[in-house]
Amino acid sequence: MELLVQKYLKTVEDQLAHAKDTQQDIISKVGHLGTAEQLQQVLGTQQALLEKLESMAQGEALQQDSLKKVDDLSAHLEEIKSLTQLNADALASSAAISASIEKSVQSAANRPIHLNEPAKTTPNCPIPADMDACVHHGANMAHIVELCGPITVLVGDCRDRIYKLAVTTKEFMAEVSDYTAEMMVVQGIDIGRELDSFVQTRSRWMVDTMGGNGFELLTLIADKERLALQKDLDRLQHRCANFFNGANHWGGFGARWHNMGLALAFSQYYNMTLYPAQKNPNFIPLTSCTEADMARAFSADPPQTDFGAWDTTTINFKSLGWDLIGMVNKNTMTIRPEYEHKGHFWWRSMLTYYAMRPNHAMRQLIRESSAVTTPCISIHVRHSDKKEEAALIDFSKYMEHADRYRVKTGVSNVYLMTDDDQVIRSTQDYSNFKFHYADMARSNNGWQADRDAGVTMEQMEETFLVDLFSAVRCQHSIVTYSSNVGRLIGEVAYAIRNTEPDIVSLDNEWMMNP
Repeated sequence: MELLVQKYLKTVEDQLAHAKDTQQDIISKVGHLGTAEQLQQVLGTQQALLEKLESMAQGEALQQDSLKKVDDLSAHLEEIKSLTQLNADALASSAAISASIEKSVQSAANRPIHLNEPAKTTPNCPIPADMDACVHHGANMAHIVELCGPITVLVGDCRDRIYKLAVTTKEFMAEVSDYTAEMMVVQGIDIGRELDSFVQTRSRWMVDTMGGNGFELLTLIADKERLALQKDLDRLQHRCANFFNGANHWGGFGARWHNMGLALAFSQYYNMTLYPAQKNPNFIPLTSCTEADMARAFSADPPQTDFGAWDTTTINFKSLGWDLIGMVNKNTMTIRPEYEHKGHFWWRSMLTYYAMRPNHAMRQLIRESSAVTTPCISIHVRHSDKKEEAALIDFSKYMEHADRYRVKTGVSNVYLMTDDDQVIRSTQDYSNFKFHYADMARSNNGWQADRDAGVTMEQMEETFLVDLFSAVRCQHSIVTYSSNVGRLIGEVAYAIRNTEPDIVSLDNEWMMNP
């Protein structure tokens, strides 16, 4: 470009020099020319040259302006190229950062966080020593350190593989639960309603009734048949297609909930949703289906009401009154064939517990009121009106078995569940044991008498449930299986641990028919 400009300017200079020479020549000629015609010719020639020079000057100016614009444009293009390169570099850097972040997130669960060494577990720590655990990156790590002290854990999204335990929050517990095999620690205060909603349709997870310091503990029983049973119950209880409207019972608490477990067995056997006749305010709702759902089903297929006519072709069924006798007289062994090898005790234990899982309000009451201290031996002494059904057993007989447990296991804490205040007073005769029991009135006259004396059924039920769920926390139990409550202790303990309880009955073997 510069070479062209130089050549152009040289041409202009040469032409200007030539013009000057021409002008001088003209002037010289004018001096020799004397006629007007000759002078006019010279002037015309000069004017033409001047116009040509002016045109050439204008061309030079235009050329200089064009060259300046070209230079400006070149500089602008260079600036654009520079900005483009900077943008490309930024995009490449951003992509590299994104890839690095993605890689970090994907691999975070495999990155050990060494908070200190050596790792150890404190009594309040929800993470057992040497447990294959993952802490979700949304969890409060400082809280874990506060509870567990020095510990080595893995931090990430906890979804890269299956972990035995995961620490998470209510926001992430649903997604984390599918990658957790045994336990979930869910951090948070007052998250009971969220837990109820979560486990209502995921009954394979059980909420620990006692909870923890700033967290809730959920456990999963990794048992093939148990998981299959829970999955089928969840399917039926939230399907809302066809219904068994029943489980009518107005007896004692143990009998009432055994009736509920039996009704659930019937509903599963006949592929129906159990919609209880009475809703219990202390339990996680048995179904998410509504009365409107049931009304629509009954409108499409009116329910059968005769127990004798109820069979596998029945679409809907409705109990018209107290239905325990109707189910018992039907004498249908409702255990599914695929679970028969687990036994009837296992079968009814799982169903009964499914029907009476404490909700958040009941769990809170248990935590505030329970007097249990573990490890322990639970003893249930049923007196009062039980004498009308079975021979009463003296407290000393229970304590003989308690002493055998003490010698064998070293456990001396006893959680005592009884309706007889005299039994409470007699505990002072056993100095080798430390007794714990609920602070409550014990009339020893039966629940009907207590009701007639002004104690509401709601108050009695809450007190009973605190007592029951305290007793089942003990590792060993002494009961009478002739009592619905004694059987209930064995069944709930079985369901919570998924292993047959270490329990002694002082009278009957466990039985439930059907």
